[in-house]
Amino acid sequence: MLKNVLFLLVFICIETTGYAQTSYEWHDAKGTIGVCEQDTGHLFYRLPARLEGKVPNGVWKQSVSSAGEYLHFKTTARSFVIKYIVAGKNYALPHMPATGVSGVDLYGKDMHGDWNWSPPAKYSFGDTCVYEYRNLRIAAGAQADFYLYLPLYASLQWITVGVPDNQKFEYTGPHKDQPIVAYGTSIMQGAVASRAGMAWTNILERKLSRKVINLGFSGNGRFDAPIFDLMAGVDAKLYILDCMPNLVGRKSYLVDTIRRRLIYGINKLREQHPGVPILLAEHAAGNMPLGMDTTMINAYHEASNTITEIFNELKKNGVKELYMLTEKEINFDNNSTTDGTHPNDYGMMQYAVAYEKKIREILHEPTGELSTQYPVEQYRDGFDWRKRHEDIIANIEKTNPEVIIFANSIINYWGGEPKGEKVAGRGEAAWQQYMVPLQVQNAGFGWDRIENVLWRVYHGELDHFKGNKIVIMIGTNNLGLNADEDIVKGLTFLLQQVRYRKPAATVFVGGILPRRDMLQRVLALNPRIKTMAAANGCKYFDLSKSFMNSNVLNNELFTNDGLHPNEKGYQVLGEQLNRILKK
Repeated sequence: MLKNVLFLLVFICIETTGYAQTSYEWHDAKGTIGVCEQDTGHLFYRLPARLEGKVPNGVWKQSVSSAGEYLHFKTTARSFVIKYIVAGKNYALPHMPATGVSGVDLYGKDMHGDWNWSPPAKYSFGDTCVYEYRNLRIAAGAQADFYLYLPLYASLQWITVGVPDNQKFEYTGPHKDQPIVAYGTSIMQGAVASRAGMAWTNILERKLSRKVINLGFSGNGRFDAPIFDLMAGVDAKLYILDCMPNLVGRKSYLVDTIRRRLIYGINKLREQHPGVPILLAEHAAGNMPLGMDTTMINAYHEASNTITEIFNELKKNGVKELYMLTEKEINFDNNSTTDGTHPNDYGMMQYAVAYEKKIREILHEPTGELSTQYPVEQYRDGFDWRKRHEDIIANIEKTNPEVIIFANSIINYWGGEPKGEKVAGRGEAAWQQYMVPLQVQNAGFGWDRIENVLWRVYHGELDHFKGNKIVIMIGTNNLGLNADEDIVKGLTFLLQQVRYRKPAATVFVGGILPRRDMLQRVLALNPRIKTMAAANGCKYFDLSKSFMNSNVLNNELFTNDGLHPNEKGYQVLGEQLNRILKK
C-alpha cells in the first residue's frame, strides 16, 4: 500500500553487455496520459493547439512542458531503455536538478497493487536523453504495469521505450475513472521536485489511484478564462483551483479582479458539471514560520486571506460543493521549501498529504490504520483486474441489476457477465438457474481481499447501481495475512462505506465459506462477523452447514483445493443464495 512503498530492487552491476549490444524492439509513444484533451499535433503539450494565441503567452510557453503526464505500459521485460529528446539544452534550473526538470521517473505496480519506484541503473542528458533500467524485480514472469512520469519543465519532442527482443510490450490508454483536474502555478507544475514522480500532483495521483491532470503554469496560474473553459470539457471527479501563489499583492491583483475571474470559472464548471466538488486553496507558504522574512510571509498570508474572503462570500451566497484547503492544513515549515516558496521533495509530500486528506473527506473515501481499511488494487490472479472493474461498471449501466455480489474467486468463477477469466463452466448452469432470475451482478474478483473491494466501492461499482440488495462475501483471502480482529474491523469499515453510498439498500453479509485448510478458524470467526453485521444493520447468513458433513468439509462439493466449489457445490450455493435473496 502507499503507506509502505516497496522499492523495486535494481541490481546495478558491471555488465559485459550494454543496451547498445543487445537487440531491442523500440516502441515510440503516440500520446500521453494526463491531459485534458489529446492533440495529435502536440503529443506532449498540456494544452491543445487550438488554445495557442487564446491563452496568455506565458501560459502557452509553460504548457509545452509535460508536467504531470506519463506513459503507462505493460511488459514482460524487466530491463529496458528509455530514449527521448527535449527542446533546448538547458536541462536543469538554478534551483532544480536536471532529474526533475528534464528527467523521466519510473514506477511500477506489483501484484498486490502496491506502488514501487526504481532508480535508473544509468542516465544521461544530451541531444538524446537516455535512461536505462536493469533487472527490475516485480511480478516475476508476468506482464507488469509501469508508469513513466515525464519531464516537469522540459518540452518533450519524442520518446521511445526499448525492450529486449521477444518480450511483450504494449502501451495502455487512460483508465475510465473520472480524473481530478488541477489548475495552479509553478508549485503545481513541479518546482522544485528532485524528480518527476515527486511533483505533488503525481504523489497525489498514486495516493488516490486517480489520474490528476496538471494545469500548473509556472508564474502564470491566474484564473484565466480559457483554462476554465478547457477544464469544463473534462468530466472530472473534482476540480482543484490553486492559483494564489501567482496572485500575491492586493495592489497588483485587486480582490475584485480575482473575484470576477474566479466566479467566471466556478460558474463555467458548474454549468457543465453541477454537482462536482470544487476545491480552492490558500497560499501554500502563507503559514511558514520564517521570522527573518516577515514581509514575504505577510504577502503570502494576505493572498490566503484574499481567497478565503472570496470563498466565504461565495458560500454565503449559496454556492454548493465548494471547499477550501488552508495554509495551516498544508503545514509548510522551515524545511519545506528551497527558496521560501517552492517546495522541495519534503514539501511536495506535505502538500500531497494535505490534499489527500481533504479530498478523501470531500469524496467520503476515508482510510483506516489497518491494511484491511486501506483501498488498493491487486493483480494476484493473473488477469486484468482494472479492466474487469471497468467492465462491471459498464455492465451495471447496461443491465440495471437488482442485486450485486462483492466477492472473491468463489463467485468470480461461477458465472454471469462479464465472465471471469478462469470460469471453468462448472457453475454456469447453477448461475443461470438461480441468479439470472434475480438479476444478479457478479462482482467477484479472483484473489480479492476486503481492501480490494473497498477500492472498488470508492471507484464506482456502486455509483450506477440502482438495485436494492447488496451482498458482501469477502474475507477468505485475508486469512493468510490478517488477524481475525483486523478482518472484522476491515469488514466493518467496508460496510460503513457501502451504507453511506446506498443507505436504502438491504445489505447481506455472508460468513466466510468453509475451507479445508482453515476450517476451525473460519468456524470460530463467523460468529464474530455475525455480531458485527447485526451491529451495522445488515442481514447475516452463514452457509457453512450446507458445505459440511457434521464437523468436516463435504469434499463432494469442492474441487481438489478444498476451497472452490465444484458443479455440485455451485448448485448448493445457488439454492441457498436464491433462498436468502428471495426473503
